[in-house]
Amino acid sequence: MVIGLFKLVCGRWKVFALFNLLFFGSVLAVVFLAEFMFPPPLYNGWSPNALGVFLDGSWPFMVFGIFLFNLCVSAFVVVTLPGIVFFPLSTFFLLFRAVLWGLLIYALPIWPFVAVLPTVVLEGEAYVFSAAVGTIVGGSWVKPDWLFKDEGLSRVDAFKRALKEGLRGYVFVAVLLFLASVVETATIIFLSAVP
Repeated sequence: MVIGLFKLVCGRWKVFALFNLLFFGSVLAVVFLAEFMFPPPLYNGWSPNALGVFLDGSWPFMVFGIFLFNLCVSAFVVVTLPGIVFFPLSTFFLLFRAVLWGLLIYALPIWPFVAVLPTVVLEGEAYVFSAAVGTIVGGSWVKPDWLFKDEGLSRVDAFKRALKEGLRGYVFVAVLLFLASVVETATIIFLSAVP
């Protein structure tokens, strides 16, 4: 699995580099712009005890629920699937998610901001991979020569090959999202316990 993932990233490193730059750069840009445009914080009177509403003592269910929602809905349905249908949509929804994340985290006090950064990095990288998968698979049936230069593949063969690449990439997406759900649950528990 690691070798297949390494081949995928090496073969498509420009796509992954571009999407990482677009996503994380957009999150940072929105955080900085929102800081200047909306000086009063959105979370005025923010309290870590407000997170206690998510806790009912069943953190394994919370981890599984966050993981399942992020994998099925956030990554696949929102980011990857639109790109398979029309490949630029994966990029659009990845950037839309970056803008939302920037707006959500810009006004957090410093210590909660630092506490959520590991979740942002892990989950964000998973969405970058899912957008790359949507773009690669979607682009394969539109113009096979873009992705598989000088191979003369038909649209169907290019789509099958890109889908195989995408499935390998989605294993990594699932691993990243599982780790992110564990970190996110631990962060929520930590922040709800802080007075």
